[in-house]
Amino acid sequence: MRETKSTPRDTEMDDEEESGTSEGVFEMLKADHRRVEELFTQFEDADKRAKTGIAEEALRELEIHATLEEELVYPAIREVIEEEDSIDEALEEHHVAKLLIKELHKLNPGTEEFAPKFKVLGEIIRHHVEEEENETFPQAEQAGFDDSELSEEVMRRKEKLMQKFERSGKKSSGQSRRRKAA
Repeated sequence: MRETKSTPRDTEMDDEEESGTSEGVFEMLKADHRRVEELFTQFEDADKRAKTGIAEEALRELEIHATLEEELVYPAIREVIEEEDSIDEALEEHHVAKLLIKELHKLNPGTEEFAPKFKVLGEIIRHHVEEEENETFPQAEQAGFDDSELSEEVMRRKEKLMQKFERSGKKSSGQSRRRKAA
């Protein structure tokens, strides 16, 4: 329990924290970026057994993230920026990443071709993240992008996508095996 006085802004922040939308859309997307980058780094240093779970988690995170951007974030950015080339390019990068993700889902992480393909996906994602964070997001902010309503919608959609992935079995099978063995 807090002993300090609450200002109207404190109350707004408390409400946002309770509803899970205390950060803006770009901050949430950047946090997703850091998480996926960390998974690519972990994959490089992991043994064969751990690579399966790490890769599956990274692919799931990327699929959810791309869906959020394509369905909600990019259309909202497109409404405020004058130069739409960055959004068109981002969508093409998503397309290429999705092709690699689809191929990776068909492969066993223990095969010789999995690691190089996963590494290439990581390089594409790193390039994509750099452009989003250094060009697209700042361009949208400079154009007056207001994410106050979008933040809540993105968080709700993210929750639904996460539940969908869990129900559809796209949850990390490596994690499931480890739980069963424990």
